[in-house]
Amino acid sequence: MRQILFRSAFWTLILMFCTSFAMAEELLILSYNVRNGRGLKAPDVDLERPAGVIRDLAPDIAGIQELDQNSVRSGKRDIPQELGKAVGMKAFFAPAIDFQGGKYGVATLAKTEPLRTYGVPLPGKEERRVLQVSEFETFVFFNTHLSLTEADRMESASIIEAEARKFTKPVFLCGDFNAMPDSKVMQAFFKTWDRLSPEAFTFPANKPRIQIDYILVPKGNRVEVLDAKVLHAPSESDHCPVSVKVRF
Repeated sequence: MRQILFRSAFWTLILMFCTSFAMAEELLILSYNVRNGRGLKAPDVDLERPAGVIRDLAPDIAGIQELDQNSVRSGKRDIPQELGKAVGMKAFFAPAIDFQGGKYGVATLAKTEPLRTYGVPLPGKEERRVLQVSEFETFVFFNTHLSLTEADRMESASIIEAEARKFTKPVFLCGDFNAMPDSKVMQAFFKTWDRLSPEAFTFPANKPRIQIDYILVPKGNRVEVLDAKVLHAPSESDHCPVSVKVRF
């Protein structure tokens, strides 16, 4: 009887291990402020600049900041969709403001279609901002570009925190936070979020000397960082792309 019980317990543990292993998922995440494809200082839009970087990194999902859609400045082009096609990914745009006859905001590039995607307005005295939420089967992806004003960033942090609490799945938050790690808003984030991205400078791309781009996950999520890096691509944008590979 003991032998039978031992075998039963043994195979139960094996089944639990295999089930847990089978359910584990790996995800390569990218956050990249691409300056609308204008490179570090160039006035013209050349999407091959950021597209080449994105193709080389080959992320599963990417949060992209500073993109025009149908604006005069960009020749009435749908930049998010063009960038998505250039890298072989689906593109989903979240406008923050009306701009030159079109829109300006952030976009998520993904290999798979989300269950839903929507924008949450964020404050910005100098320019309104947006949090883009994309829900997938096993995780949720937040993408944002925060205000230059500290009070707006602090209010945005509270809005983002409240939005994250709506989900039981892991929530990955990425973006250009316009804030250093020791700033008031990042210290507020770090109380309830873990940083997945490395502690490395991300701006300006030609000579990085401050860190303002991050990838985070709420504390308590069982997320293992397999790789994390900041890529120096000084001519493709004024920000460095940030990527992490996670297992969850």
